[in-house]
Order: sequence, then C-alpha cells, then structure tokens
Amino acid sequence: MTARPFEVVLPPTRSLGTAISAIGAAIVVLIFAVALFADPAVSPSQRVGIGLMGGLFAVTLTAVGLTLSRGHGALLLDAAGRRLGLGVTGQDDVWWLALGDVRGLRVVPIAGGDGTTIERWVLVIALDGRPDVVLAESDDRAAILGIGERLSTHLGVADLAEHEPAQAPLPFVTGDQRFAVSRGAAIQGLLAVFGSSLLAFGILAFAEVDKEPVVGFIFAPILIVMGLTMLAVPLVKRYAQEALSFDGQRWSHHYEIGRFRWGHRVVTAPTPTFRIRLIGVRGALLELLGSDGSLVIAAGASSKSRLDVEAVSRIPARFRASPAAAPEP
Repeated sequence: MTARPFEVVLPPTRSLGTAISAIGAAIVVLIFAVALFADPAVSPSQRVGIGLMGGLFAVTLTAVGLTLSRGHGALLLDAAGRRLGLGVTGQDDVWWLALGDVRGLRVVPIAGGDGTTIERWVLVIALDGRPDVVLAESDDRAAILGIGERLSTHLGVADLAEHEPAQAPLPFVTGDQRFAVSRGAAIQGLLAVFGSSLLAFGILAFAEVDKEPVVGFIFAPILIVMGLTMLAVPLVKRYAQEALSFDGQRWSHHYEIGRFRWGHRVVTAPTPTFRIRLIGVRGALLELLGSDGSLVIAAGASSKSRLDVEAVSRIPARFRASPAAAPEP
C-alpha cells in the first residue's frame, strides 16, 4: 500500500555539528584503542579490557551522533486526510492531529519572574479539549507574529488574537491520577547504551586498581556512579509510575514504584495553564504552569511510547468536571 503523500511545511531540525563531533570522537577513540592494543608492552588481559572499553565507548559516541543527526520537529500537512503532523523525536515519529481539532494559532506572551515584564513570546497551536502545543519561542515578538501569520494562512486555520483564550474550559475537579510513559520513551536505548558503557569502564578500571591505583581509586567510582545514574533513567521510565493530584488549589507530582516515592513537587494553580512541548530527541512533555512554578509531566513521551503524546495531551481532561456538573454561566 502506497503511503499517502504529505507536505513538509516546516523542515526537521538536525544537530549536524554536534553529531559530526560525536562521530569524530568515536573515530579518535577507536584509533587510540587500536594503538594501545598493538603496544607490545600491553598484557593480553589489558588488551581485552582496552578492546572492550574502546569498542563500547566508540559505539556509544556513534549512537549519540546518529541520534542527533536524525531530523526532528518537522511540521507536516496531509491535505487529503485533513491532518497536521508534528515531528517528535525523528522522521518516523509523528504525532498526527485532525485539522478539525485545531482551533487556530496564537502568540502567547510569557512574563518574567516579576510577573509583569514580558520576556518572550511563544507560538502555540490551540486545540479543542486539549492543551496548547508550543511550536516556536522567541524574545522577538514581531518574528513570532510573522511566523504565526504565515503558518495560519498556509494551513488554512484561524489566526487567534494574542490574548484570546483558546476555548472556555470546564473547571478542574479534585482528584489524583497515575500513569507511566513506559516502553518506547525517547532516548531510552541511548541512555541504556551510554550507562552500560560507563559502568563497564568503571568496573574494568576498578579491576586494574593494583596496577593503576590512581585510575582505579579516583576515576572508577565516578564512572560507576555515572553509569548507574544513566541506567536508572530508562529503568525509571519503564517501571515507575507518575502520580498527579489536585486538591482545589495546589497540584502535586511525584514518581513511585510500589511504596517508594521520590521527586515530589507542588505548585499553586487553581486555574492552571497546561502546554505540550516537543523537545527534539528528548521527546514530548506536558507542562503545568502555576503561580509559583511549573511541573514537568510525562517527559520523554513519543508517538511510539506506551503512553503516547496523544494520551499525554488528554491527561488534563482527567481532572475536568463533566458538562452536567459544570456550573451555570
């Protein structure tokens, strides 16, 4: 079956400079490892360690380079299917939205710490029944307005006024919800490879402590801790749950595995602002803005994760009052 053609409205972004640097570093590591491996003064056991460490580190750096070189953040238009596609972590990771659910584009001013000075403007897609999706951000208001006007004309959607609310939402009700991004979260594989490599380096360095005490006692513990920390991120995303609760005034968020809880944060927001942010290879997240801070929720979601971006965008609706329970205007 032939895939339906779509138009690339905004091309994907690639971090080519960083990607080339990472791959170049991998080549340097391989050259250095081969030179040490061929040194006659190196024992057979040391050659095995050098080969493993050099190979793992080169593979890790190459994986980083390839990940950064992939395009992400494209804006696609499927005119025939009446869909708008938002690139998440790569060209094969797209969140599709029905154009009928798009209320329009608008520019939203973001105030600084004092609450009065406007520091930047964000261009968002206003959706029906879901949070706004951030498309672009700048401290240049004219530039953001220009981008918004061109995109709204090209996509055939409304150009909403700067201070016009996207919709008249139902009030929030108290409650708590649990969810997990789980399998398929952004850069899980990359963090697992990187963490495994650092952990292997640390263990091998510690095994040679009698021959290289400085490396073994100083660098080995650091490498082991860094490796375990990086391995913990994909493990937490896969097995931990996130809990979000609202008591009528404050929102609280934490992670939990069984009875073990951590990362607890609270913000005051009787009428919060929710936004979806797409942050390149790190995936998507739901942002909750309150009067005294913000919460980052379901970070690392993609169109392929168990809790995908579409499901993440519907988390605020779990706290909405039903139409029958809404107060009369």
